[in-house]
Amino acid sequence: MTRLQSILFLILWVPGLALAQVQHLGRYELEHNWDNIDYVVISQEENGVLIVQPQLKGNNKQYPVVFHHLDKQLNFLWADSLTVDRQLHLKGYHYVGDKTLLLFQNTQLNRLIKLVSVDLKQRELQEFEPKTIVDLDIQEFEVIQDHAVIGGYIESRPAVFAYDLNTNKVKTLPNVFQNNSELLEVKVNADSVTFNVLSSKQNLQKDRTIVVNTYDYNGNAIRGYELQTAKDHQLLSAVSSSIIDKEQLVVGLYSVKTGTFPSGFYVNHVDRTGRQTMRYYNFGEFNSFLDHNGERRAEKLKDKAITAKKRGREWRYKIDGLFTEMEESREALIIMGEFFKPWNMSTQNYMRYRQVTSPLIAPTDPFYNPYDAWTRSNFRSASQPNEFDFTHAFAFAINHKGELLWDHSMDIDEELKGTLRTFGAFQWSGADAYYAYYLDEELVARHLNGNEKERMVQKLRLMDDEDQLRYEKEEFQGIVGWFGNRFLVYGVQNVKNPEGDGNRKVFFVNAVAIEH
Repeated sequence: MTRLQSILFLILWVPGLALAQVQHLGRYELEHNWDNIDYVVISQEENGVLIVQPQLKGNNKQYPVVFHHLDKQLNFLWADSLTVDRQLHLKGYHYVGDKTLLLFQNTQLNRLIKLVSVDLKQRELQEFEPKTIVDLDIQEFEVIQDHAVIGGYIESRPAVFAYDLNTNKVKTLPNVFQNNSELLEVKVNADSVTFNVLSSKQNLQKDRTIVVNTYDYNGNAIRGYELQTAKDHQLLSAVSSSIIDKEQLVVGLYSVKTGTFPSGFYVNHVDRTGRQTMRYYNFGEFNSFLDHNGERRAEKLKDKAITAKKRGREWRYKIDGLFTEMEESREALIIMGEFFKPWNMSTQNYMRYRQVTSPLIAPTDPFYNPYDAWTRSNFRSASQPNEFDFTHAFAFAINHKGELLWDHSMDIDEELKGTLRTFGAFQWSGADAYYAYYLDEELVARHLNGNEKERMVQKLRLMDDEDQLRYEKEEFQGIVGWFGNRFLVYGVQNVKNPEGDGNRKVFFVNAVAIEH
């Protein structure tokens, strides 16, 4: 064995130094044809996967939606179907407690809502129609204790409703329907009996801040407060933690004065007595946030950012982010997001820009039907571009007092065409954060807080070793987090098997794990 071979052997063998790799766990295929207008892949965590398949059937007033249930090895379990009106389109979904709830909305008549509950144990479907919720531009959908929490806008003002699936009663949440405000987050807390609603507000100093309201599952207000921010600091976005021993954290992007683009992250901590501690972390104070610029330019930007903060000067960076829900553990809270270069923004139009460009579910628009008047353009205004330059995925951890523990990033450097939506997916397992995306027939992934900085790039495995991939339809492809360190990658492919009966066009789901 040569010296180089010995070194490589030790690197691969020594515990803690093993190279991260992608493990291929399985694949499931469905025949794809012209009447399959879309696919939605829903993680049911360790209970498996639900594939939702709407099918166009001529010019009928109704169309069928087929549900395919798979186990965690991607083995087929059972299937059922539902017929819905042609004007109904999927707006969101939520999996909890062995049930998946799907939210449909009529886009043409008062935006009427239909909810469908898919029960895994009973293997049955149940339909609900909260007829008193109308004219709502839906942006948020959560489920808690047999209540569907639905949020959005009515006449440009945020509104949130709690719908009791057992009694068919709707409760309008207090303290939400305000002028000059934007809905930022609806989050179910770890106790599974309370949830948070975050919205923006201008304070008495005309600075943009955040209002945090917490409700029980019936929609009754428990507590509410307004974030106390420094003068001339604008809070642009927000994700929240659960309430733990009466303490809570809220994190998001902030901007200085009324200029364009953010300067960094704020972290607000509320203790048991209600006292707030606000920290502002300039982007230059993170180890890796600016790394996507290249080593030399990143160091220059860090120096400029830190120097500006020390001298009390403004410093901004042309960036925006799409955040996932804050993840929680006993040791830390982790904030994860994908960042991109926005077209233009100011503190006046920032939040409205995000609201009109971000569809509720991702990475593909739900149930796009080219034969209907409803199109993907409904999710963005005509003045906005259809390309977004994604720069990097970023994650950082804080302790329960809001102090920074670590941060890591992974370059994306890709353009996304069409509607602004998430580019890849994050997973959080134990003390480990993972990120992956699928593009140009390749899976790109990284164990974010691992020792390796290099990205892993691999092709997906096909059903058979003899299969050959001929081409792939980009409009159907995507990736979602599953459970632990696992992801689900999906799309439509044309596959050829020289030993078989020629070509086959399939919708596929591949399960992969990021090992380290």
